[in-house]
Amino acid sequence: MPIKAGHGWWGSYAQVPTVLALSPRLWRIYFAGRNSANRSSILAVDVDPQDGMRVLGEYFDPIMEPGLPGTFDCSGLGPSCAVMIGGRVHLYYSGIYPRSDVSFQIAIGLATSDDGLNFERAFAGPVRSIGPADPYFVSTPFVGAIKGGYRMWYASGTGWVETRGVREPDYVLRSCVSPDGILWETGSVPVLGDDLGDGNSQTRPWVTHEAGGIRLWYSRRGRDFRDGGNEAYRLFSRLIDVREGMAGEAEPVIFSNPPAAGDFDSWMQAYCCVMRRASGEVMFYNGNGFGEAGIGWATRDLT
Repeated sequence: MPIKAGHGWWGSYAQVPTVLALSPRLWRIYFAGRNSANRSSILAVDVDPQDGMRVLGEYFDPIMEPGLPGTFDCSGLGPSCAVMIGGRVHLYYSGIYPRSDVSFQIAIGLATSDDGLNFERAFAGPVRSIGPADPYFVSTPFVGAIKGGYRMWYASGTGWVETRGVREPDYVLRSCVSPDGILWETGSVPVLGDDLGDGNSQTRPWVTHEAGGIRLWYSRRGRDFRDGGNEAYRLFSRLIDVREGMAGEAEPVIFSNPPAAGDFDSWMQAYCCVMRRASGEVMFYNGNGFGEAGIGWATRDLT
């Protein structure tokens, strides 16, 4: 993407691209940028998907401020899903707050807007946080309409494991439902328990619809993931038959022009967001360094 950090507040990173289609020729991409103090917040850029992602507008100052001291999003915010409900933009985001025993705590917040740029928190607290099914943290939600309401797919922490002398989190995908997209059931269910293996973690779900059901896109990594190799983040998808509740095999995302040494995504591909346009699908994703190298996009012809 032809956007680079170094604009006023925005010092580095463009993490977890989150696209809202405002019209066929106007897509707004929310992402998490960081300032010089390494604190993240939500920025945005408008692009034309029919003209090579030509940039139409840039919003490189935070569109939301951190929460008050002691709240779930006082240390940082990152977008994950933006949907239209009742004519308003509903932005579901990950809120970060510090802990003394591990690196962080994360919960899921909701903010709403009439124009997609000026947001107001739905609540001072999160719409989903730790609980009986989610004892450690929750993050990176995707929300989609279903019969009778909405379903949220999200990452749920399952523990912290020491790797190379550092405590790293493990996490899986779970889902829950809501009648209105605002208040969510307390319980939840695991999504892809058969895809974990020893030490694998799943995060950043994204759902698209196709013949035969829905396709669940997600990122998967092993425990020794920070320096590349076989355990680094990779992108996968699975076709899920909603009527039968059956999931197909995990399918790795394969690029026709595979990442090569020196590319921005040479050893890591993660946090994808998949959108549909007339000519097929567009996948936005992060490369090396968890978004430090920026946002990439790839296409899949469905004709």
